[in-house]
Amino acid sequence: MSSEATHLALRIADAAWEELKRSPMVQVQVDRVPTHLPQISLEESQRRSKVGAALLERIAQLKGVPLSHDAELVLRVVEFRASMWAREADRYWIAVDPLGVGFFGLFLPAAYCGGFLLNYLHSQFAGFKFEEEGDCDRYLALLADYSRLIGQFDARTRGQRERGMLMPRPQIVAARKLLNGFRDRIETLTVAPERLTKVNAAGFAAEVVRRCQGPVDKAYERLISVFSADYVDEAPETVGIGQYAGGEQLYLELVKEHTTLNLAPREVHERGVERMARIQESMREIREELGFTGGHAAFVAHLNQDPRWRADTVAGVTSVFQRYIDRLAPRYGEYFENQPKAGYSIAPLPAALQDSMTFGYYDAPRPGNNRGMYYFNAHNLTQQALFNIGALTYHELVPGHHLHFATQNENRRLHPLLVHNAINAFNEGWAEYAATFAGEIGMYEAPEERYGRWVQEAFLTSRLVVDTGMNVLGWSLERARDYMRQYSGMAEAEVLTETLRYSCDLPAQSLAYKLGDTQILELRDRMRQGLGTNFRLRDFHAAVLESGALPLPDLAWHVEWKMT
Repeated sequence: MSSEATHLALRIADAAWEELKRSPMVQVQVDRVPTHLPQISLEESQRRSKVGAALLERIAQLKGVPLSHDAELVLRVVEFRASMWAREADRYWIAVDPLGVGFFGLFLPAAYCGGFLLNYLHSQFAGFKFEEEGDCDRYLALLADYSRLIGQFDARTRGQRERGMLMPRPQIVAARKLLNGFRDRIETLTVAPERLTKVNAAGFAAEVVRRCQGPVDKAYERLISVFSADYVDEAPETVGIGQYAGGEQLYLELVKEHTTLNLAPREVHERGVERMARIQESMREIREELGFTGGHAAFVAHLNQDPRWRADTVAGVTSVFQRYIDRLAPRYGEYFENQPKAGYSIAPLPAALQDSMTFGYYDAPRPGNNRGMYYFNAHNLTQQALFNIGALTYHELVPGHHLHFATQNENRRLHPLLVHNAINAFNEGWAEYAATFAGEIGMYEAPEERYGRWVQEAFLTSRLVVDTGMNVLGWSLERARDYMRQYSGMAEAEVLTETLRYSCDLPAQSLAYKLGDTQILELRDRMRQGLGTNFRLRDFHAAVLESGALPLPDLAWHVEWKMT
């Protein structure tokens, strides 16, 4: 292999890392104090497309040249990411990636698109350190940039309307709630006196309040006013990316990017239908085991009335998560080599996101906050039975997201691009594999807990059907909701928010979960067959996790290399 070629490959990776560091999500991970907030303009998308195209040209020059395994691996990841960057300008008016990590959303005023970005930015403002002269001026500059950013939300939303791309009516209600929630949180951008003890801050706090109550609030007011009565009158009742010009073709691209597999939407849909039939049979068998003669809906209603599976307070819900954390801990070392240095905890979701996020989200450890956090939707979880919390715990924390992200972040052998890389199919595929594996080693002790895992399976499998259905196969929102009501096991509030997420927020993102874990399970079978009596689960798990998130074909390539 050529050492010069390997050096060139790593220089390409360095260039890609410089681009990835622009992401606010990555800036939080590396404790980088931002000098400005993200740009969400057509001009920014055009700039990033040029960066992506230039990286692809450089990669093309190394095709066929022998490289070290590590250099080849990082170059494959660069190519995957650069291919997305190169297409951003062409997508701008249909879908944007505000976090810069590959999550393309249709409309910025939606929970998992612009809402996720704003939540990250609020955490950056809350963690801003005032330690030297000039920090106050830098904070005021960021506040001005915050107003500019909300203005770009406004400009793109109005520009979409001019191009005939209006938010579907069912999503408008959720968008208004989201924006009003963040507007109500403007006061969290103000700075308490105890944060200013190291700097000369005369008049600073008052100026922050003035800007929050003035430019920032006005920017939100203008953005919220987009959704006027005439906008609602023009907005479509139908949902899905396929109804917009170029949307169907873009959906095909998003399916490939989110799953890293060459699958047509119809094939994904059919896989979901077939898988759901098997899941429903497994759930029926557990109901019979428990002597319950009714169907799924009646069984869930029964569990909702059973105090053994309920917790009506935040502390009670937290203790249920902790039960499953404690159950796995004594067995962890049997199956996994490395224990992350970073700990993990559970906490309720911020109030502004309660109405628009079904469960919650995992937030990885980072400088200044060396704990992974799962933020759960306290409102939803205190209103329903919690027999599926075991599956959720193992997906979100250990051995799921927390184990993956913490070990990836702590791996100093990796190129920084790989340390801070996110590939949806790997991220969610591993987390779902982890929840499945937990069942294989007996973590779901009671039949109700095993049923809860199947409910989680049904919920995630239903996404394969309804995401493809609504976006390109002609399904209405109500048809998708009826399907989820029948098969997903989710509460009504969750059915309502989830179907909007798939059809009006992040098309195709939800497909990664069950397609990803299927690929990892198949890869495990391949390694077991290849190694025979030398196969060890610890070795397989180490091989999957040791290079961080990878496109699934590249993960297979890496694991096969480990077997030689």
